[in-house]
Amino acid sequence: MPARTARFVPLLFAVSLAASALPASTARAVPDSTLPSFAGSVTSRSYDGDEDDLLTAGLGFSGLRRATPPAVADPGRPTPAELRRWAVWAAAGLSGSDAGGLGRLYGPNIGADGRPVPGDGRIAGTEYTVTAGTGARGVTFVVQVPADLDRARPCVVAAPATGLANVYNAVGGAGAWGLHHHCAVALTDKGMGPGFHDLRSDTVMATDGTVGSRARTGPGAAFDSGLDDTARRRYDARHPYRVAFKQAHSRQNPQAGWGRDVLRSVELALALLNRDWRKGAPVAGYTPATTTVITAGVSNGGGAAVAAGEEDRSGLIDAVVASEPQLNLAPLRGLAVEQGGQRVTSAGLPLVRYASLASLLQPCAVLAEPSAPGYTSFDPGAAQRRCSGLVGDDPRLIPRRDAARAGLRGLPVLARKALVRAGFQARSGYLQASHYDPQTPVSYEMGFARASVTDALCDYSWAATDASGRPAPYTRSQLAAAFATSGGRAPSPGTLIDDASLGGPVADRRSIGPDGALDYNLDSELCAYQLAFPDRAETSEERLWARRVAQGLDATRRDGNLHGKPALVVHGRDDTRVPVNHSSRPYLGLNSRTEHGRSSLSYVEVTHAHHSDSTAPGYDNRYVPLGYYFQQALDLMWARLTEDRPLPPSQVVRTVPRGGEPGHAPALTRAHVPPIVPSPAPGDRISVRSDTVQVPG
Repeated sequence: MPARTARFVPLLFAVSLAASALPASTARAVPDSTLPSFAGSVTSRSYDGDEDDLLTAGLGFSGLRRATPPAVADPGRPTPAELRRWAVWAAAGLSGSDAGGLGRLYGPNIGADGRPVPGDGRIAGTEYTVTAGTGARGVTFVVQVPADLDRARPCVVAAPATGLANVYNAVGGAGAWGLHHHCAVALTDKGMGPGFHDLRSDTVMATDGTVGSRARTGPGAAFDSGLDDTARRRYDARHPYRVAFKQAHSRQNPQAGWGRDVLRSVELALALLNRDWRKGAPVAGYTPATTTVITAGVSNGGGAAVAAGEEDRSGLIDAVVASEPQLNLAPLRGLAVEQGGQRVTSAGLPLVRYASLASLLQPCAVLAEPSAPGYTSFDPGAAQRRCSGLVGDDPRLIPRRDAARAGLRGLPVLARKALVRAGFQARSGYLQASHYDPQTPVSYEMGFARASVTDALCDYSWAATDASGRPAPYTRSQLAAAFATSGGRAPSPGTLIDDASLGGPVADRRSIGPDGALDYNLDSELCAYQLAFPDRAETSEERLWARRVAQGLDATRRDGNLHGKPALVVHGRDDTRVPVNHSSRPYLGLNSRTEHGRSSLSYVEVTHAHHSDSTAPGYDNRYVPLGYYFQQALDLMWARLTEDRPLPPSQVVRTVPRGGEPGHAPALTRAHVPPIVPSPAPGDRISVRSDTVQVPG
């Protein structure tokens, strides 16, 4: 481990714990063994690596490979242990075919030597669960300490959850990598997670994942809507069967706390290690000076890892590794992005802006790509009506003059061109159909604006639905499984509802417009677009909410200052969820400018890779897994920290798709996924010159 300046993060006042809550130390506790003052309830459980364990929740790799989730004794009342096991199974994702490389070339069963781990992968150790705050302000942390922790050269991997998912979401990625390297792992849900409040039944989720009535759960709830019973019943009478969820309706803007939460997870890990100080550990205890700390995440988790790197000014973190990070950037102020010598027309937009543009344009653009996955889920007539609804004076959509030249049949091509003008890669046209998701921009807007569920911005709400798409009550088992099955929005199978649809509220994709025809809820999507782009707001109410969205958004912006920390970011060029032009590319430029050319950030852009590693037909033959490069990036950063090897320079890695027919692609081999190299060819180098990020074509 490289020499480091001895800097200590102060641990605040201790939280008293029952003696039975933590395992007894085999040696004296070091002086700095108190827990931070933000820590609330703390529980611990030791796993013997047989009946249960840290990495596979007792399933072993064979259990993680099963196509169906682990069984629960009572689907209406799964236990915390059953929910944890289910969540770990879902996070590992090993149930798919290994033809795409998962479980064979990368994944939770791949060890430090790059090969599959012998045996079934169970790892003994102690797992601590800690909550900070309560209800809508609550954040959940899990710290895993393997029994084979390298106490002489300790390390911590902070792995925030991706997306809006539960606290175990990263255990199969950065968490598994950390455990294989004998590190403690610090997980956090970043203040989001699957907390919900079913307003009809007054059911909420507890912090342990179980569900029950709000009255019985009390302060142990992970989230509730904040409505008293009178207001709740009044709203339910007008809008029956709706559900509130934490990301959109907590009124806390949780994304603003991502960096803080990751830093807190590291503080907790160090404090808990010190409480269990044992022979062979550093004499001074586990501190920033004695412990190697990497924060690593994917998508939202990658954005949280970067945020922690920026907000860490006391030397708590050694390095940052991020894959496809979702970043809301500070204004670029003259910073430009070029690809193949051509300037990108739009760069550095925050998610609510590019996502609201995408959701408007995608139902039209899909008509230009009938072979794309997801195409058959669209109604051609409704999609064509969406095309017509985009024609107007807005240069971000389809200008009238261009529409007149192209004619009705040419509008889908113009919509695809508008997506490229908006910063999406031209090659991502094939992915637009499968990425249509209007709930993303509006749910983030509600979070930024600190909206209540009763505010129902743009006439949106969430509910389970019946066969006709109308809001319907959840079953007990659907709510009970939400900790493991929900992606962090409405509990599965909940969906976005258009409350203003002609004929009454209905699932958004079945929305009927004022003319009586299916239109994918153009009015509400235009509303979300107007909230994201304040210059489009028309009414005083829209301007008010747009200002609130903008204020919340500003609290989440990243300025590129990592304070000289080594960082490695990998991103798929064809990412349609978090486009490279709005995230990693301009962030490289911001970091270079902010750190005055003395940046320690390397950026690796992978061709033929996008935001998920799906091997579904149509993905399998065209794309390679970005997860393979995330794991490689962690290995490279480990070599940088422990062996003082330099990070590779910023570069494009040119991969080879598997080919073949959709659904019948040959198995992925290492020939398809060449490594990140220490000396890329001149035509593959990414550079920053004169405030311009230059990416080879």
